[in-house]
Amino acid sequence: LILNELAQQMRNERFKNGAINFSSQEVRFKLDEKNKPIGIMIKESKEAHQLIEEFMLLANRTVAENLGKIKIKDKPIPFPYRIHDNPDEEKLLPFIAFAKKFGHQFDISSPDAIASSFNLMLKEVHGKPEQHVLEQLGIRTMSKAKYTTENVGHYGLGFDHYCHFTSPIRRYPDVMVHRILEQALDSNFIIDKKIEEKCKHCSDRERGAMEAERAANKYKQVEYMQNFLGDEFEGVISGVASFGFWVETV
Repeated sequence: LILNELAQQMRNERFKNGAINFSSQEVRFKLDEKNKPIGIMIKESKEAHQLIEEFMLLANRTVAENLGKIKIKDKPIPFPYRIHDNPDEEKLLPFIAFAKKFGHQFDISSPDAIASSFNLMLKEVHGKPEQHVLEQLGIRTMSKAKYTTENVGHYGLGFDHYCHFTSPIRRYPDVMVHRILEQALDSNFIIDKKIEEKCKHCSDRERGAMEAERAANKYKQVEYMQNFLGDEFEGVISGVASFGFWVETV
């Protein structure tokens, strides 16, 4: 309970300092014994999840901050940061025009002002029919997070230093960070000249894994909806592309 109280304080502080409060819904399928989808569940973020998340973020940030201070011959040691750049204006402006139709105004005078505008919109839209559409489109306006030795900070989290040191899964970038941390503790650095190449490889593999996950979800969605051919549903158009559009049942 004490940890949870601390986690909620840290969470509130993070949003005050410029982190963006995106909370996208995750769809999970109930499967029968033959792995056929028989129902859909929406995964919620509860305080227990937030407790783990906040202390995981704290560990990741603390390791990145401390290793970021170490220099060899006046140069920072090569280190695999997890970075998230400022939003791309080309993607941001159409989204702002769309959000305006729902009565939301955006201040784009600075990256911090954009983050504040996003948080205000997310707060105001909570529980309304357009909530999920605006959340999903908002997430798409964001730059993609990636691994690199060039630290520009993490815009979405509002951190100047961030890395992937720990998580409920074990990623290879975590292992790269563990090795450098061990070298720091032993004061015995072995400079890895291929670390940027490894960062790029990890970012590429992460995108591949996300695409595989999306494809698996789409497959199960189609499989599930085969049970309802000919039925009519209320829906919200959540996206439009040259080849068609996405509809989300309500």
